[in-house]
Amino acid sequence: MFKKVFFFIFLLNISLLFAQSNQVYNGYYKRFLKVQFSNTKLAKKYLDSILLLPKLPDSIICKTYNDVGIYHATIGDYDSAIRYFEKSYAFDPNCGVKTKANILCNIANTQKLFGKYDLAIANLHRSKKLYGSISDEKNLLKIESEICSVYYSKSDFNKALEISSELLPKLEALGDKKLLNIQLLRQANIEFNVGDFENAIVNYNKTLPYFGKDIDNNLQNKYVAIMNIGSCYSELGKSKALHYFSIALKGFRVISDSRNEFFCMGRIGKYYYKIKNYKKATPYLKKSFDYMYANLPHISLEIFTFYLNSLQKQNSFSEIEELLALDAAIMLSQANLQEKIFYYETLATLYGKFGDKASEYSALKSLQTLYAERQKENTFEELQKKLNQYNIKNEINKNRNLELQVSNLKLQNTIIWILILFTVLLISYFFDKYKKKNKIQGLILMQLQQEKELNEQNNLLKDEQLKLEGELLRIKERELTALQLKIFQIKSNIIDFLQSNIIKTNDKELKNIIVKIESFFNNDDYWREFEIRFTNMHPDFTIKIKKTYPVLTKKDIDFLSLIKLNLNNKEIATLINISYESVISKKYLLRKKMNFSSENELVEYVNEL
Repeated sequence: MFKKVFFFIFLLNISLLFAQSNQVYNGYYKRFLKVQFSNTKLAKKYLDSILLLPKLPDSIICKTYNDVGIYHATIGDYDSAIRYFEKSYAFDPNCGVKTKANILCNIANTQKLFGKYDLAIANLHRSKKLYGSISDEKNLLKIESEICSVYYSKSDFNKALEISSELLPKLEALGDKKLLNIQLLRQANIEFNVGDFENAIVNYNKTLPYFGKDIDNNLQNKYVAIMNIGSCYSELGKSKALHYFSIALKGFRVISDSRNEFFCMGRIGKYYYKIKNYKKATPYLKKSFDYMYANLPHISLEIFTFYLNSLQKQNSFSEIEELLALDAAIMLSQANLQEKIFYYETLATLYGKFGDKASEYSALKSLQTLYAERQKENTFEELQKKLNQYNIKNEINKNRNLELQVSNLKLQNTIIWILILFTVLLISYFFDKYKKKNKIQGLILMQLQQEKELNEQNNLLKDEQLKLEGELLRIKERELTALQLKIFQIKSNIIDFLQSNIIKTNDKELKNIIVKIESFFNNDDYWREFEIRFTNMHPDFTIKIKKTYPVLTKKDIDFLSLIKLNLNNKEIATLINISYESVISKKYLLRKKMNFSSENELVEYVNEL
């Protein structure tokens, strides 16, 4: 009898412990949900408290590990995030298919955040396969939405737009308003990034009725959408951007979303910066950066760079020096290529003004590497002028010649090998012109004689050489045409250089110099000369374009001629005096007019004419 009573009391105590643990867990979890994204530090405290509770079921511990992974992903600690997601995935062997699929989706989203896009897509397909095994249509469409998000993150906007356009009708048919509105938000983000700001505003506005409902994280999404509408109007140069930023800022404060509150401040600062109101821009940029550097340093590089530039415009160099003393490594760790270029361009300018030649040189070398990554080999002229100050002109020329030699090895025959030897001898002559001048001249003459004799002995080889020389001449003609168009940019750079007052002269003399330079460059015939050169190179280009696409305007055809010359977006923007984003938008609109689904198709078509 006594044993039965003892056993009953033991079971009762165990039940009470489980009930008490679950009750405490529910309390902690509800508090965690309220601050999951708005106050990450407090959210982590609640999660740690949950993991300390005794007698929790494996399913709850598994779920908590997953939430801890989300926390680490939110603060940018992606390695820890992956570790906790994998721990969650393996912890409960009895967890369901949906749970495993959801954890794989979280792993993929984290991999997306630190640029491992192929791994992210692979895990999303694994998740999709699990959902497919239980015919879960809703989550299958959700995975498609996440795949779209990965392509958006890797800046493959055409692919993201293609997936999104196919996905939206399916979500409308499914009737899940949450998934539909999240995808509409993503569609609007894609349109924003391709410069289609008007359609982006339309889609952001479509999401507001649903996100206005105070359920889940709806209010946060509502104010994010309003903030993004403000960003669209900011890009369009409309003052109503401030109205939307103000609404979003107040909303984030009401729901205690500090993260997006300071994001919004950063966008307000960038708006004022773009309209050149640097005094108003600086306080917003400072507050935004201070918060992001303390809490989210891995995504703070762009706002940091805007902050530096705003201070520079106001000549606040003492504050700039304090900021430059900060450790930028963590800011650079997760920054994209364009953000890094913006940062190093700013550094090069600042160090140039400070007279810190070593640091300026280091920034310029970093820029050179970044430009090469973006395959902008033809944008280095101004960069090289500054690098020449450090006596490395010879090294650059040597590297360029070596690169040219490597690129031509696959096409050239024995005569080209002789020309390569000739080039190497010229480089040697350049480095040792006093000691080896006569010897090198003798070698040059010998090589020319060998070339002549070889051409006489082999007519077939001569024909091949002439063909290659003709191709080289066409390349040179394209380069000369592009260089002629850059005269306007060179003029601006020369005047900026003179006005920087590095050359000490009085205002009257400086003004006379600038007027003289402008008189040299102000020639309305530059574009006419460009058209004549282009027509000589491609006489049928304009005729074929007009015949196939009569809807295109003269400006459209002129824009296509720049694409034909293989000019990149930044060069086109500089040459026709529009923004980098406007070039992307112009290409997008041309694709629509010409019924091309991708930019690659447009470029291939133009190159084939």
